[in-house]
Amino acid sequence: MYKYNIGTVMANEKITKKRKKKRRKFRKLFVSTAAFITAAVVVIFCVYYVYFETDYFNVAEICVSGNSSYESDYIVDKSRIKKGQKIFSVERSEIREIISRETYVKSVRVIYELPDKILIKIFERQEKYQVHFNNEYIVIDDEGIVLRNGPEKNELITIESLTDVLYNIGETIQFSGVYDASEILRAADYINEEFGTDAVKGLSVDSDDSFLLKTEYGTCVKIKLNEDIKYQVVFAMKIINERLNNNLVVSNGLIDFTKGDSPVYIEDFKAEENNE
Repeated sequence: MYKYNIGTVMANEKITKKRKKKRRKFRKLFVSTAAFITAAVVVIFCVYYVYFETDYFNVAEICVSGNSSYESDYIVDKSRIKKGQKIFSVERSEIREIISRETYVKSVRVIYELPDKILIKIFERQEKYQVHFNNEYIVIDDEGIVLRNGPEKNELITIESLTDVLYNIGETIQFSGVYDASEILRAADYINEEFGTDAVKGLSVDSDDSFLLKTEYGTCVKIKLNEDIKYQVVFAMKIINERLNNNLVVSNGLIDFTKGDSPVYIEDFKAEENNE
């Protein structure tokens, strides 16, 4: 006669139920995975067919925007994009590199506009200053990149150079004796934005890392480029106003910040220059 242990029987039944439940989960997972793989294969096949076997993703239009210095056809020719080629075969990084070599191009974006359009967005450099040196005018942008040169003066703000200028078209302009050319542009930007072209009658670069500005009063101000430009200019204007309020002559004077810790006022500056 067999004796049954009720606890053992119940435990075995639980184990059996768990196994059945696991098998059902496995079957469901297998069916779901198979369905997913099948759907993915179908999608891939459809995409492959549409992309390679139809004209749906062939480049039909190339649009250029933001270009004022270059014709759109010129940019398209430079890009080497051909109508009819597959849109994703267009190497955007390569196109950006090619077009960015153009002097007036600051940056480029190349965008896929599905299904069949390529957008080329140009961000151009803007002419800001002209540097006068050796009987020619060198046109630069706000970063000091040389855009062009020629013998004729235009309406841009002129910076006279009293030192040698080194440059190549498309590269940053360099001034002999000036450590950082960007300091010159920073000084010119501040002076013109703060006082305007009516108050400032001339801007010059000297070889000793200094910048010379001529005011509407006839007074010249020589500042150190590697020190606080705003402080020097504001201090110089304060000196000019104090002299005017005290009925002192300011024309042909020089306020020089390069002689020491404190500015030096030199009268009849032009006369001293002519006597040198």
